[in-house]
Amino acid sequence: MFSVTVSTFLALTAVALLLHRVAVWATFRHTRPVTPKNEPGSPCAPRALPALSVLKPIKGLEEQLEQNLRSFLEQAYPAPLQFVFASTSPSDEGIAVARRVAQDYPQVETRFVVSDPSFGWNPKVSNIAGALRAAHYDLVLQTDANVRVRPGYLRDVVQEYVDTDAAMLGSLIAGVGERSLGAVLDNIQLTTFTTPGICLASEVAGVECVIGKSMLFRASELAELGGLALVKDVLAEDFVLGQTYEQAGKKVVLSRFTVENVNIDAPLSRFLGRHSRWLKMRVVIHLGGFIADLLSNATFFALLAFLASGCELRLLGLYAGVIAYKSYYDARIMRRLRGTPLSSRHFAYIPLRDILLPMLWFYALFSRTTEWRGERFHLGKRSLLTPLQSTLPERVMRRLGSR
Repeated sequence: MFSVTVSTFLALTAVALLLHRVAVWATFRHTRPVTPKNEPGSPCAPRALPALSVLKPIKGLEEQLEQNLRSFLEQAYPAPLQFVFASTSPSDEGIAVARRVAQDYPQVETRFVVSDPSFGWNPKVSNIAGALRAAHYDLVLQTDANVRVRPGYLRDVVQEYVDTDAAMLGSLIAGVGERSLGAVLDNIQLTTFTTPGICLASEVAGVECVIGKSMLFRASELAELGGLALVKDVLAEDFVLGQTYEQAGKKVVLSRFTVENVNIDAPLSRFLGRHSRWLKMRVVIHLGGFIADLLSNATFFALLAFLASGCELRLLGLYAGVIAYKSYYDARIMRRLRGTPLSSRHFAYIPLRDILLPMLWFYALFSRTTEWRGERFHLGKRSLLTPLQSTLPERVMRRLGSR
């Protein structure tokens, strides 16, 4: 017989394995191939696609920025298409790269704008606001500069948007390109935890979560709801926008198509910083989801059961079995979402990620400050940002002075 403590950890391991298995099922179900439409002229034939403006907020030199931008500029899209590149600084190195790359595609309509950095506390939203004002077309796709897409993505995702009568549509994400420890952990987390989690919410609970790596919406509808001013001072702008649309009775859809988040040589500190920040957002916007994040970590609870038992060999076998099981299915998810498998030499990083995350979880439970793009903020309800006075940059001081 096991002690109460060991039995509790074993029960939590079983719950976590069940949650993980359901998330795997939900991911494969959500990304299953869809039967092609009938021939042109039939009632079920694809509808004509609308003109599209693609917004690219840029901040510095993202990894493989040039290749990321080319993956968009080389898209074949059967309707008018515009790209808007925006930065809050005219001397931004990333904008210089974008200008050089755009010269290779003279047939593509492009525009470069300088956004107002004092629009809001969220610097990404400030950048997007400048790009949105320069959009020629009502249908808008906002994607980050570290995102890369496969050929046909624009056509496919807009077709899905039209077919589902969505008001807002967000794509799945998969981390790719890993070489460093931080990049491997980041890509594993994005691909085997973040995306399966939103697939589970969609397929099981009917809750559609939007991730800001790639969001498709109509500028006119956003303006009717209050525009980007609604999220200029929150960190989780994608979540809040999705909630705003749903509360207004508008349809939010989770796409079955994936965009690639490029992480190659990121240091471990970036992985720790990014996911502690995401967990802090999680606890202030959805406490239940934050608790479920920990409860889905079977590796962590199996390890605790082994240690609490005094390191019994049979529980060491259980721990090893959980690692083998999770590594196998996480590798399957990565192959499904990325099209390429996780290297065998990186398999050991899956349980390492599972052990590191609870440390970040407990830290996020008690911390309400975060650092983002060189600025420190306090996180309030629904991830409302309040800059810490001791670190207010000059642009924030100017904004306060203008009130």
